[in-house]
Amino acid sequence: MLTGKNIVCLSTHYWDDAWFRKQHFMSRFAKNDNCILYVEPTFSMVRKAHKDTARNRFFKPLLKKIDKNIFLLKPPRALPKYTRPIISRINYIRFAKIIDKAAKKLAMSDYILWVYRPEYFSGLKYFSYKKLVFDLTDDLAAYGGRRDSSYYHKTECINRLIEKSNLVVVTAKTLLKKYQSKATRKIFHIPNGVDLELFSKSNKVVPLDLKNIKKPIIGFVGVLFSFIDYDLIAYLADKNKDWSVVLVGPIEPWGTKESIEKLRKRKNIYLLGKKKKEKIPSYINQFDVCINPFKVDQVSRSVNPLKVYEYLACGKPVVSVKMEALKEEKISKMIDFANNYENFVNEVKFWLENDSQDKEKDRIKMVVDYSWENLFLKLNEICSILER
Repeated sequence: MLTGKNIVCLSTHYWDDAWFRKQHFMSRFAKNDNCILYVEPTFSMVRKAHKDTARNRFFKPLLKKIDKNIFLLKPPRALPKYTRPIISRINYIRFAKIIDKAAKKLAMSDYILWVYRPEYFSGLKYFSYKKLVFDLTDDLAAYGGRRDSSYYHKTECINRLIEKSNLVVVTAKTLLKKYQSKATRKIFHIPNGVDLELFSKSNKVVPLDLKNIKKPIIGFVGVLFSFIDYDLIAYLADKNKDWSVVLVGPIEPWGTKESIEKLRKRKNIYLLGKKKKEKIPSYINQFDVCINPFKVDQVSRSVNPLKVYEYLACGKPVVSVKMEALKEEKISKMIDFANNYENFVNEVKFWLENDSQDKEKDRIKMVVDYSWENLFLKLNEICSILER
């Protein structure tokens, strides 16, 4: 196991936001007596903060200690139009210098640089790292949707990081196949997982904002962002007016406004907003069927969504669009993948009529291997490559 090491984690999520693999892995490394400098994301100087945790200052970084072995660093705000390659390079070179200075202030010498945001490759030479780890969580280059200059810049950053890294970790087997030739013998698949301690609790208390919503409830938990198929959600609600479609999660402000407004017009769709992670199981436990309604495209091909593992940990039936990375996981046996909108509705109907306690137990049993504890043990084992 890694112990007594310094780790500088360049994350894409704020520590106090919803917890993803970054927080789960780094919190566990900290418990193993490693010192963590967790670098949070930032945003443009000309944009408003779209979440409570986004408190980055305009020109100065903010460094604070939050636990015995965990320090948080909020970089300053980014120069505008930071998706443009030239501006991106300027921003990430600037951030690299700030982060390395903070690491030295904390006496974190010869640290492991753990990268989640590939654009940091531009500033790589300004980090005083000893080993380099790249944890690739999605097909990030495909996120823009267009093959423009930002796509090629991000693609180059990903490819160069993979070549340069001492260890590469990917969340999906599709990503393993795509990049294996660039990282022979140093690339490993560690999927996303679930906090079993949180989601296996039999929390049957009905949240206040669900009490007046009639059954059956078809539920979704997660960020409402541009990669969700809102037409599918609307179709589901329109075809079954006696169903309640409940969406729990924050709304991303970019590229969703029109779609969200259309959903709000439907009387059987309920948008309940962001909830604390500790409260999420109590919502899922009230769902009759859980849905995973991504747009089927190049992005979703390599997405391994946390929500699916959380649904299964609560024993709930899951209906999903086709997602190649998810179909290659062992838990795919517990998921119904729909071919089209009509098939999606029919799969939901099936589980409303045919779910059982035995099937619920099977789902919970299947997801145990995907607990963050088990995944961390596997990750820690492959980290032995960093000792060579």
